[in-house]
Amino acid sequence: MNKLGMKAATVAAALTMGSSLVVLPSGTAKASSNNNQVVIKQLDGSPHNNESFGVTTVAMKGKKILAAKVDEFQFIKTSQSKGFTSVPNSDKKFGQEGYKKGETLISKANNDKAYSALMKNIAHSTKGREESLTAIENYVKGKTASQLYAAAKKNKAMQKKVISGATLTSTNGYVKAIADAATKGYTTKGSKVSGDNVVLKQTNGAPHGNESFAVTTVAMSGDKVAASSIDEFQFINTKQNKGYKGVPNSYSKFGKEGYKSNEILISKQANDKKYSALMKKLAKSKQGRMQSINAINKWAAGKTAAQITTQANKTVSKKSNLVSGATLVDSNNYLKSIATTATSNQ
Repeated sequence: MNKLGMKAATVAAALTMGSSLVVLPSGTAKASSNNNQVVIKQLDGSPHNNESFGVTTVAMKGKKILAAKVDEFQFIKTSQSKGFTSVPNSDKKFGQEGYKKGETLISKANNDKAYSALMKNIAHSTKGREESLTAIENYVKGKTASQLYAAAKKNKAMQKKVISGATLTSTNGYVKAIADAATKGYTTKGSKVSGDNVVLKQTNGAPHGNESFAVTTVAMSGDKVAASSIDEFQFINTKQNKGYKGVPNSYSKFGKEGYKSNEILISKQANDKKYSALMKKLAKSKQGRMQSINAINKWAAGKTAAQITTQANKTVSKKSNLVSGATLVDSNNYLKSIATTATSNQ
């Protein structure tokens, strides 16, 4: 049976993330106090072309962007994949049920060396992807979405005159994607921090079984997690499951070249209402996926990676009894994915 037609017990564990999360109890903070609260916003889009989809994430205080990160996911031929690392679970049920034969899914950010070599070989690029993206991400720091929209509208090729160090022809697309995430992204509110020195870290993992892979993002303030966000991507069968929204470009070159027939890749975050309804139907779940993940994010805010790991390891079962409001059997795995990301160099 396809992943979303899985056994009820397995489905119950699959709940996850998305909308806003308030760290302070309602009514305890004045409106002005939120000026120091770190917020993560994340949005899937198509900043480059129809051969990939992008996950754009920003950390913000109020309207100001403190940090940004753009990753893109693209299918490549397995015959040409030497030197590339596929996303987690590509060799397990996730990839086996979703990938068209001869295709595998990669993260461009996690394969910068190999992907940049491909750019040089095919497009004669003079700089790697990461080098240009870093220049773009540095450019947006301290700016608002409105400022970014205005700059992109005024300058049709920002890589030539506006952003030193960026040579990508889709530079304007990346800038707009960051502005879109800042205005329309799925929101997770974290802790209050002093200063604007916040670093975004992001990893791909498999905290919940072998039918999906997760993108875990952490906004770090010093050695503490200021805010975190977890989305998961999973294939569903379009004949068995109607009404789901595929990731961007699912019906363009990306999906046409990479998906098996009747399969589509979804973001659980973007499909939370539909996905949670399935949880209720198949597993009698009383709580949506986002609600549980948001409780996990709330618990982790303000803690160090060591504190999160130590506490998570104290519970024998995978379902943490530390996090009030989280009912997922893999709650501890999600906590550990936050800790792992917090200590990563990505």
